[in-house]
Amino acid sequence: MKPLKNSGRRGGDSVTGTALSSGPGAPTSEAALVPIEQTRPPFWRTNYPGRQLFFSGYHLGPTNFESYAEKLRSAKIPWLHGYPSLLALLAAYISDTGFDLGYQPRWITVGAENLLPQQAMLIERAFGVRAIQHYGLAEAVANISQCKHGSLHADEDFAAMEFIEDEPGRCRVVGTNFSNLATPLLRYDAQDIVWTGNLKCDCGKPGRLVESIDGRQEDYVVLRNGTRLGRLDHIFKDMVHIREAQIVQHEVGAIELRIVRGPNYGGDEERQLRLEFTKRLGKDTDVQISYVSELPRTSSGKLRFVISEVEDREPLRLSVK
Repeated sequence: MKPLKNSGRRGGDSVTGTALSSGPGAPTSEAALVPIEQTRPPFWRTNYPGRQLFFSGYHLGPTNFESYAEKLRSAKIPWLHGYPSLLALLAAYISDTGFDLGYQPRWITVGAENLLPQQAMLIERAFGVRAIQHYGLAEAVANISQCKHGSLHADEDFAAMEFIEDEPGRCRVVGTNFSNLATPLLRYDAQDIVWTGNLKCDCGKPGRLVESIDGRQEDYVVLRNGTRLGRLDHIFKDMVHIREAQIVQHEVGAIELRIVRGPNYGGDEERQLRLEFTKRLGKDTDVQISYVSELPRTSSGKLRFVISEVEDREPLRLSVK
């Protein structure tokens, strides 16, 4: 059976505690949590039945870091969950300014992006807790969790996962879900890459081990006010007449959208595209749309969603002084 391919849309994971996500609202939601034009706190919303506090990732910039940190200090929520790129930005503020959080979270979990080594070090230094990595999809065809020894384990009881090797050690993730009886997916190609090998872990947890997860490292788009945004792919979720899209940033405060049009793409789609980017990036971000016949791939055949040519854009060296 030929694997069914992923449409490209990613989902997050709903957890109890605090979630920091650039897909505002609950991590499983893509509707705006806080209006993009809002400039004063609160930049968060509370889910009282679920005992959850959701922060808007779109407002996490130099002018608002203190508001986010103060809210965490007052709420003292034990479990923080979010995109590692955004948690690292907040951790950078805490480290750079010496902000006293007033408590130490018990758990920090990250998902939807790769946890980079620099991000892990900065998060642990700022919060005093080591971040635990998690890989999952809204389609629920695969799940990989990090154990206390730092190893990545396939959660074999969650879904039937296949690691299809394209070259030695490099595998595509294909899965069949167990949990969605209404819409079962059989051999669904997640279009993510994992690296495997002869790995062992002393934690005693059964299941296959994964060395690393590829295909989820993202660059930032930098706004004029210094805010850095990632995970913008959900903007294209319902735009079925766009075949492929790529964001290119040549300078701060301006982006180029490279679009491969489908046969039914027209003026309505372009207007909607501009509207969605304005909602998320603000009116002072210049958006240029370029129509191309195809988009370039990397040497490994991957399509990079964001290409940034902005210099000195390392998020972990953020200075707010």
